[in-house]
Formats: sequence, C-alpha cells, structure tokens
Amino acid sequence: MKRVLVDELESGMVVARTVIGSDGRALLVQNTSLSEVYIKRLHLLGLQSVYIKDGLSDIDIPEVVSMQVRSAVSNQLNHSLQQFSSKRALDVKNLRNGVSMLLDDIVSNHNTLIHLDDIRSHDDYLLLHSLNVAILSMMTGLTLGYNEGNLIDLGLGALLHDIGMIMIDPHILNKAGGLTPDESEEVRKHPEIGFNILRTFREIPTRVTHIAYQHHEKVDGTGYPRQLDRKTILEYAQITAVADTFDAVVADRPFRKGYSTTDGMIILRKLVNTFFDPEIVEAFATNIAMYPVGSLISLNTGHIALVTSATKINSSRPRVNVVCDSNFNLIYPNFEIDLQKTNEVSIVKRLNNEETDMIRCQLSVQKNPVHDNPVEQHCASL
Repeated sequence: MKRVLVDELESGMVVARTVIGSDGRALLVQNTSLSEVYIKRLHLLGLQSVYIKDGLSDIDIPEVVSMQVRSAVSNQLNHSLQQFSSKRALDVKNLRNGVSMLLDDIVSNHNTLIHLDDIRSHDDYLLLHSLNVAILSMMTGLTLGYNEGNLIDLGLGALLHDIGMIMIDPHILNKAGGLTPDESEEVRKHPEIGFNILRTFREIPTRVTHIAYQHHEKVDGTGYPRQLDRKTILEYAQITAVADTFDAVVADRPFRKGYSTTDGMIILRKLVNTFFDPEIVEAFATNIAMYPVGSLISLNTGHIALVTSATKINSSRPRVNVVCDSNFNLIYPNFEIDLQKTNEVSIVKRLNNEETDMIRCQLSVQKNPVHDNPVEQHCASL
C-alpha cells in the first residue's frame, strides 16, 4: 500500500486501509474502489491523504489496538468532550474503562510494533491524536515496567492531555499557514486551561492532571508554561510529551503531509536532551517500526526488498521478500530472507516516498522479470 495525497487520487484506485472518524464510524472502507464522487467527499471531510493499494506492498499490517477498540474509545472520548462542552461534566469512569480496553489490547499484542500512522480529517484531529497519544504513552510505560494502575493513570492523562484545546478557537487550530504571535500565545494557554479543567474532578488523581499541565515542558527548562526542567517534570508528562510530538509529526496537517514513522523517530532522537529524556525516547523507540511491514528497503547486496514481518523480536533485522535487483529488474518469483539468520545480508536504508514510487513505476511496466539471482542461491543455504 502507499499513502497518496487526496489531491493526487484517481478514479479506480482501491482503498487499502479503512479510515475511522472520531465517532467510531468508518469514513472510508477498505477495498473501496474510488470514484470522483468519493474523492470529492474526501475533500469535504478534510482528509489530506489515504492509503491506496499498489499491487506491490499490499500486506496486512498488524495492529496494536484493534479497529473495534479504537472506534469504541474514540466514541467515548468524543461523547465525554461534548458532555463537558454542554454541561461541564466529564464521565471519568467511562473514560477509565476505555483506557482499560486500550491496555488490554496493548498487553495482548506486546510484541507488535507501530507500523503506520492514522489517517484523520482536520475536524477529527484532536480526538484521534489524543487516542494515539494514549496508546503510545501506555506502550512506553509498559516498556519502562509500569504496573497496571500506573498504566491506567498514564493512559487517562495522555487521553486528556489536550483537553484545554477545546477552549481554543478552532480556526486557529486548523489554520493552513503559520500562526501570528497572538495566535501562538493563545495556543500556548491550553496546558494550563486543561489542568484547571481536570483538577475540578475529584476522581482524577493529581498526577493525571499534571500530564495536561506539563506535556509541553522540556528537559532543558525552555518549555511552557512554567519552564520546568528534567528534575521537576513528572515522568508521566515526559512520556506523554514524546508520544504527543511523534503523533503530531507523522499526522497530516493543513500545512503539510505527515512524516513517515522512520522520519518521526529521527526527529525525536534529534530532540534528546533538549526536549526529551533519552531513556524515555529509547523506551518509546522500541515500540516503533523503523522498517514497517510493507515498506521497501535497500540491501547491502544492491537488491530492493519488501518488509513482510517486523516485530519487537526482529525489529532491526526483519523478514523481507527480495523483489528486484540492483538495476530495478523484477525478480520472479520473489524469495524471502530472514535477516536474523544471516550476517552477510543487511539493510542499508528504508527507501523514501520518491524512491519507492520510482520503483513501483518501473516494476509496473516490466515484462521480463529476472528468474536467476545469486542472492537467492546464497540465501537458500542459510
């Protein structure tokens, strides 16, 4: 599958991954063949890109949290925020139950990595961002050895970390261009707003409310709103800050297309010791696929391969199918290499979007695939 900008969609393209709205309903169902009517609807929904089948890397991507649980918790959060907006009430018990559902899936799939970011509309961004940050934060807490009670508190705080945003003008949040100084100052108020909202509910622990208050603080003391440093920022908030930044980076925004998970991790690591604690970033990194299932990689042999299996057990040396030689000639049939079983074949890099599209284009027009390959002969003996 490949991620295609909505502006570049064409009739006949087939949807590779269901897109879920904030109310838990499917906005676009997997295997739908796109028509002009569908494409226009995607524009109206504010979607910026969609995963499309490409005939090369159409592999089922493992999910840490099932679509059903994602939909249920997203709907719960949506209902709770609407309830707060109208009645200044918050169903904390229901939200805790939702976090518990997320945790059950995370624990059940503890060897599964995050491979793809979610496609979301501009209007759904805040809700689905909050859901993703909760999932990523709890995965990190689990890696750090948190017990169930701490994970639930961490997940609840991460789910509500941006609740202060509901008091910010949505025109500012969805603005396509850069913010003015006054608009930036308005947005920077949301941690304190969120803290003041959450601390009015007795059933929410203080450490949960401080996740909302501190998730924009930085370990070097240059964050906001209170310029706290590494020693005074709650660890829960530090975890949430890493998850918050990563999800924001890989998501489509009105002013740019989202980065890949690989590039998202590169960005996080560049922010170590200024924005983030290195131990937390590395704990977070163990849950992110640097070579996601379905991605194309180049090998030290010069060949191009498709990642077919990547888990925490084999994250740096996944199983791959070699698809073409160094001259981009299609190899038929493809053959598999388990990189954990050989030291002679290694990954050079993950191909970027432009390189991947070039290879897809070249392979799609080839009529004479290569049948004999020395790498296959070598790997057959491994």
